[in-house]
Amino acid sequence: MACGSIESPALLRRSGIGGPAVGDYLRLHPVGGLFGTYEEPQEPWWGAPQSALCHEFAEGAGGHGFLLEGAHHSIGIAAAATPWQSGRQHKQEVAQLRSNSLLISLVRDRGHGRVDLGAAGNAVASYRLTDELDVANFRAGLEAVARVHEAAGAQRIVALSRRPLNWSTGEDFEAFLTGLRECSLAPHEHAVFSAHQMGSCRMGKDPATSVANPWGELHDTPGVWVGDASAFPTASGTNPMITIMALAQRTAEAIAVAA
Repeated sequence: MACGSIESPALLRRSGIGGPAVGDYLRLHPVGGLFGTYEEPQEPWWGAPQSALCHEFAEGAGGHGFLLEGAHHSIGIAAAATPWQSGRQHKQEVAQLRSNSLLISLVRDRGHGRVDLGAAGNAVASYRLTDELDVANFRAGLEAVARVHEAAGAQRIVALSRRPLNWSTGEDFEAFLTGLRECSLAPHEHAVFSAHQMGSCRMGKDPATSVANPWGELHDTPGVWVGDASAFPTASGTNPMITIMALAQRTAEAIAVAA
């Protein structure tokens, strides 16, 4: 089974297997970001999808910190992320995208959400950024991104919040940082992106809190194996592509041995 961390637990639930932990412990690597406007063209749609990564803040409490990343973004993504006050304002913001750079922070979440089934049997994911450490890391990530933008010479920094929260050259930067520390993170108040989905059919030894054993085979259904990021015991804390490939190879070797 390798349907991804949203659809894999839905498949198991529809099949009536997997045990009580199916769909629980969904991790998303909550991401926050800030737009910086620069004098020079940034043309963020060109170049490597991820041009830079900083590990300075990765080792937080219990290994739960955050990364800073320079992320490629297209007009569609940027337009969706740009706060909306009016049609004119939004058009003006998007029109200057060529001069914008979006830097992001990626939190290794300690808290978690879950995947359930809706009335039609489809996957329904739910997640709230409420864990105390995750909230602190999210806010610290926003502050770190703002400091990078300011040090790099950004003329303007825009938070992705519903209420206007911006800074321009010559204004009080510390007051802007205070605003980032205090802005509401309630649903719909500030953009929180999911970078990666993990853990909703996780491996472990206890069938009450895990779906599969440490090799990826379901506790309650021998012969059924989990081969995607839903098997992660916890959030990886970094972009998980290589980890997913390594886990898939490990699981395939375990299947071959079992066969």
